[in-house]
Amino acid sequence: MMMKKWYGLAAAVGMVLMGAVQTVQAADDYQTFGIRFRAVYVMPDESFDSRLNSLSPELSSNIIPELDLEYFFTKNFSSELILGVTKLNIKLSNQTAGSTYSLPPTLTLKYHPLAGNTISPYIGFGMNVMVPFDSKLNGVSDFKIDPCVGWAAQAGTDIKVTDNIYFNLDYKYLNADTKARIAGVKYKLDLNPHLFGIGVGYRF
Repeated sequence: MMMKKWYGLAAAVGMVLMGAVQTVQAADDYQTFGIRFRAVYVMPDESFDSRLNSLSPELSSNIIPELDLEYFFTKNFSSELILGVTKLNIKLSNQTAGSTYSLPPTLTLKYHPLAGNTISPYIGFGMNVMVPFDSKLNGVSDFKIDPCVGWAAQAGTDIKVTDNIYFNLDYKYLNADTKARIAGVKYKLDLNPHLFGIGVGYRF
């Protein structure tokens, strides 16, 4: 009789523990993967070698499409990889004198302090690899912008529309200090773009 009571008590405790574990798991449940499309306004915060000051060089801003992939390690921490290509026009003395394309794959680690809420802000920090290509400067056959590696800072918010769809506002600053070769001479060139993004994402 005593053994039956112990068996019954053990079964009851087991059921309570199983219920508690399931409750914790449900509370900690989160979507692991995300994909997002953004429209991004790219605004270079450029700085040129002082030897080029007489030409008043500047880079144009641009709006580009962007794809990013996100993976959640936990409910509050994720990593984000952004992919996009932008064209920047090069101006000398207020006249368009060339252009360059840039591929800046960027990887950040993000912290979501209010994860699970309808409005979920985040901050992030990581690195970017700036890869300029198809760079052209009128009248100069030997013109190239070197690739570079820099840091990236990020802030934004996700707004839940449905269980899987999120509206997104995002800002990034990419540190991109490089050099440009013009007719065999190297000049300092800092691109350092600000990226203002708006988009929609799907999590699963």
